[in-house]
Amino acid sequence: MITERISFRARYGKGDDLVALFKEQADGLFSNPLILAARLYTDFTGPMFSVIVESDFADMEAFTAFMKQDMAEYGTKDFQEWFGRMMAVTEVGERQLLNSEKLR
Repeated sequence: MITERISFRARYGKGDDLVALFKEQADGLFSNPLILAARLYTDFTGPMFSVIVESDFADMEAFTAFMKQDMAEYGTKDFQEWFGRMMAVTEVGERQLLNSEKLR
């Protein structure tokens, strides 16, 4: 299984705003049948105002197919408006692709 982990650091005091933006778009962003599961994390310890979004895919082929579909959305007016609001509350972001294997 492949997990895409996108980690964000919200601007000071804007973590709740960033979480709200992801929840607002949860049906659209994470409803693709190629996504097996999606999770939203916020900091309990560590760097403050951290927001992490994870999505699971069956394999790299599923992730690649998802990215092709997702990139087509980037140019839409709705996505551009949402992304502008996200950028206003975000300092920095990082994407990781992780291969996971069950140990038990």
